[in-house]
Amino acid sequence: MPSLKYAILISIATSLLYFRIMKMAMVDSYTTTYIYFFLCIFIYAFYELDYKRRRLPNGPMPWMVAGNMPSFINVKNVDDLFQSWKRQYGGIFTVWIGPIPLVMVSDLPTIKKYFIQHADAFSNRWRNFVTDSIMEGSNGIVQIDGDKWREQRRFALHTLRDFGVGRPLMEQMITLEVTTLMNHMEKSCGLSSAEVHLCPSIAVCVGNIINNMLFGLRFNQDNSYMHRLHNLLDDQSHTVMQPIMGAYIAFPVSTRIPLVNGQWNHLMGIKKELLEFLEGQIQNHRETWREEMMEQEPEDLTYAYMIEVEKRKRNGEDVGFFDDQQLKMLLLDLFFAGMETTVTTLKWAFLLMAKNESVQRKVQAELDSIGQPMIEIQHRTRLPYVQATINEIQRIANILPINLLRTVAEDIDIDGYQFKKGDLIIPQISILMNDPEIFENPGEFHPERFLDDNLNVKKIDEFLPFSIGRRQCLGESLARAELYLVFANLMQNFNFEVGEEVTTERVLGLTVSPVEYSCKITRRGLDHNQNCVK
Repeated sequence: MPSLKYAILISIATSLLYFRIMKMAMVDSYTTTYIYFFLCIFIYAFYELDYKRRRLPNGPMPWMVAGNMPSFINVKNVDDLFQSWKRQYGGIFTVWIGPIPLVMVSDLPTIKKYFIQHADAFSNRWRNFVTDSIMEGSNGIVQIDGDKWREQRRFALHTLRDFGVGRPLMEQMITLEVTTLMNHMEKSCGLSSAEVHLCPSIAVCVGNIINNMLFGLRFNQDNSYMHRLHNLLDDQSHTVMQPIMGAYIAFPVSTRIPLVNGQWNHLMGIKKELLEFLEGQIQNHRETWREEMMEQEPEDLTYAYMIEVEKRKRNGEDVGFFDDQQLKMLLLDLFFAGMETTVTTLKWAFLLMAKNESVQRKVQAELDSIGQPMIEIQHRTRLPYVQATINEIQRIANILPINLLRTVAEDIDIDGYQFKKGDLIIPQISILMNDPEIFENPGEFHPERFLDDNLNVKKIDEFLPFSIGRRQCLGESLARAELYLVFANLMQNFNFEVGEEVTTERVLGLTVSPVEYSCKITRRGLDHNQNCVK
């Protein structure tokens, strides 16, 4: 850690100076000691508050040791904090996470310049003690770089396309799960108490889509194990954002100190349970392996991975970075990414619909105009208000307040700044999507902002819910289809209401979710001849 290194150098230098003063000065030892400590404090303060910040973009003045972390204590809305920093320091500024600088790029031209034009320099990931412990080193697809990342991403993209991502087969898979979800919800509507927790049912629906692709596995809506897996992912998302994680990163020894290591033990318990699920799936695939699979289309990504390794071995080729550990961690990354972001966005979607009845009615009126029992991908061009509403849900939900951290791959001078290899830098898209200069009154839920004068969907370049550049979301096309098909079909068939006491308070984690809420669901009576028969 650079600050620790320089602190040691400062201590050595001041110690030498101290002994020099002791030898030469004609003053008593107490005075010399005071001079020594004053010099230590002065030099350290000068380094912390001025010297170390010279090569990086300007930003809020950090506290010594703590950096800008005190600014996050008791802040009601971190998005408002970021907006205030952008107004004060411009589109690129530095925030200090303790002794670690984090450069936030928050205006579109600079984001494109850094993360597209200079993608080679600004597309690495930040590895630290916490991420390495969860991923058991440099594994998976999110926290890896270089040749391994390119090889594993290429394999994942190719395999997911084979399983229908971006093709009609994908729509069939999603529609199956949406139909199952609607049948389950219809049963819930018949209960004496219509207040239901919708989020677990949505999690099973979305989870089955990615489970089917990864493992060829589906769960029933009332399956307690699937609910447990979803709760584990939620818990992990919130636990890794606890402030104590910063101490674990800076001082790994603290993970072995009783009382201090409580959150660490909890996180490792979550990891253990998730890996047991994945290891069980991998073992099942090994036990059901058949030789004829080498000549057939793989049934899921796990089999595809095993077939790829076996083909390379039989052809005498280098297996590259394919191994059992990497398979397990790749599945962990895809399982988490395939569920967490889409489920969280849909949680916000139905909460926002319930809190904005006029928007809900406009969405349903447009859906009713299709006159079909199931909304399909082909109907999208005829549903501009629905698309605008989904865009506004993603914008206002803003589920990634701090984008996944990237690092500088090599020393580079750009725009008068000197970035060193390993410096943290991110495209801070959450600032873009809440910028009042781009989105007037950004705190208001207003889908019409995504429609032009002809009521067609308007493209807004600053709307980047799936990030940008080489680290753009791997499953963007799948997520877009899931959001559209789940949202549109549920809105066509059900009304959603919540009590006045239900808020849109944001719960911080890797993704930002709403507070758990109950929702009153009623079946809409539509005969698909555009006649409401309630």
